[in-house]
Amino acid sequence: DNAMKAVRGVQLAAKGVGDVFTGGRDLHQRLHCLQSTITGVESYYHHDCYVRILPDELKLWAKHLCGEAREAHERLSLRVDRMEKEGVRGAAESSLHALSSAAGAITGIAILDVGRHIEDELNQIIAALNDILSRGTRLVSITNAIMLQKLMQRLTSGEAAAAATTTTLSAAEACPDLARFEIDTISPRLWVHPVDDGTVVAGDKLVVTWETIGSVPQINVRFKNCMGVETSRGKTVLRLTSELGEPNRGSVSGLVPVDFAPGKYTLAVSDPSNSIRGINFVTVLRPIAVSDIIEPPSGLGRSLAWRAPSWARGTTHSLRWRMH
Repeated sequence: DNAMKAVRGVQLAAKGVGDVFTGGRDLHQRLHCLQSTITGVESYYHHDCYVRILPDELKLWAKHLCGEAREAHERLSLRVDRMEKEGVRGAAESSLHALSSAAGAITGIAILDVGRHIEDELNQIIAALNDILSRGTRLVSITNAIMLQKLMQRLTSGEAAAAATTTTLSAAEACPDLARFEIDTISPRLWVHPVDDGTVVAGDKLVVTWETIGSVPQINVRFKNCMGVETSRGKTVLRLTSELGEPNRGSVSGLVPVDFAPGKYTLAVSDPSNSIRGINFVTVLRPIAVSDIIEPPSGLGRSLAWRAPSWARGTTHSLRWRMH
């Protein structure tokens, strides 16, 4: 009977943490909405009838935006699953009175912060996809209307042969002012490509690349301490560009200091005013050093003499070390 009550307590606690984590939001539904929107944008911008009409800038930006959205969908899906599992586990521990420390409270706050960050990122990407889709739809609709009008004028004037050979107009030819407006007024975005394996070893060179949507002439690249939680918040701890910014070339490289503290960091790329920004996450690993060697459990291994080259030639010894 007590065991059943304990199990029921765990279930209720887990449900409570899950509800608090999502804040009443259905993050899986938002992920499904993102996937559907990606499919819609790609289908529209790849349609043969529209490719000849749409401006090259919008087609390129749609490609970049869909790439960013697919990467975000995969990354955020894993984060939602992982955070939900961690939330349930934390709830189970709490129901058994095993999570009563300040560390438990900090973990709960971190889970809530990540939940809000996931929803914000999903909403922003879905809004950007819908925006570029609506821009393409407006241009295609008006261009088709203008071509239809020209065709009707030729038919009514008796130019049937000329009407039969009418070529397709581009949006820039049919409505140049609107085409230029749609290109110039798009909300700029930065898509930061994931770092290889998501890791870099302190002391190594790091190459950061990104794609730009719209006009972002100057950029700022920096590491922010996110305290191990994947959010856009955090204090800048390392700059790969000057604080005033550098010309946007789509990539930048820099050296991570050899004494840089290991852990997870936010890799932020933005304009100098930080009004246009993109982020990704990277884990800094510490290179193996003498201090990382796990000494044998005996007292001899704890002396500094153990580290000295005093072993006899030809003898065999076992070493174990810790990877960070």
